[in-house]
Amino acid sequence: MEAISQPESRLVGQGVVLVFVAALVSGVSTFVNFYAVKGTDSDAFVTVRNVVTAAFLVPVALVGARTLRAPLRRVDWGRLAVIGLIGGAIPFLLFFRGIELATAAGGAATATFAYRTLFLMATIFGIVFLGERFQWRVTAAAALILGGNLLLLSLVSPLWTNGTAYVLAATLLWAGEYTLSRRVMRDLPSRTVALGRMGFGACFLVGYLALTAQVGSAAALTGGQWEWVLISAVLLTAFVGVWYAGLQQVEVGVATSVLVLGFPVTFLLSVTLQGSAFTFAQLAGAVVVAAGVVLAVGRSQFRATWQYLTRAPFSRPTA
Repeated sequence: MEAISQPESRLVGQGVVLVFVAALVSGVSTFVNFYAVKGTDSDAFVTVRNVVTAAFLVPVALVGARTLRAPLRRVDWGRLAVIGLIGGAIPFLLFFRGIELATAAGGAATATFAYRTLFLMATIFGIVFLGERFQWRVTAAAALILGGNLLLLSLVSPLWTNGTAYVLAATLLWAGEYTLSRRVMRDLPSRTVALGRMGFGACFLVGYLALTAQVGSAAALTGGQWEWVLISAVLLTAFVGVWYAGLQQVEVGVATSVLVLGFPVTFLLSVTLQGSAFTFAQLAGAVVVAAGVVLAVGRSQFRATWQYLTRAPFSRPTA
């Protein structure tokens, strides 16, 4: 059984709560983005949305800057730029383009499943690069999470499209970025890393639009499309804020396992708000995914979470 020392117990509990909130926000955001990106150039939408998100994060990061003991070093700026490139820029372009291509080819479900392997990649990266512990329950949790997702998606042919490859590449980059961010947050506040990811990412995305002559697509967004951009940006800001604060306290493998809960949230929203039909197998899939996440988090971290939630809020530590 895992052992968490008393000094870090409350921080771990706080972190688990935050990554669960991030999973909820992620599920809502995925549902909203289905509507938000319709009728727009995906590259332009992603760029404008991420620029707005970065602007929203500036005042939050300024609060976090007060906790810095010294100005950012050159190596810190370099690491934040890498996080922005492989987390806040390239994978967003790949993911949205991949979903478009996969949907056109009838393989959207398979592409979505490819993204659900994020926790497997991140767990391996965490063990190899961060020295995180491998535990027996990880294998069982992975089987439950992947099996539950298969039931939820009800995969049909084609099983592979060019879009799937794009999504898989984006997933690999995000897994690597979360691992790097977890390491960087040993030295920097989560707010600083969150802004670095979205701020540098936005700069890279604007440069990409300029190089590919797509600036006009961004400028041509209509009033209705801007409303969706703002809604999506608010959700992304909320996700990034709570996700990195939680990731700072929780192992990357555990945190990304919790993030998988976003998919059942999206599924439930589709059923309740769109009236989408669902099968018993899909409902069972949502339950199996939840069981896998519970197993991945583990007893001791749930105990730390319970202790955190039942203590006086005024004494809770902040990330």
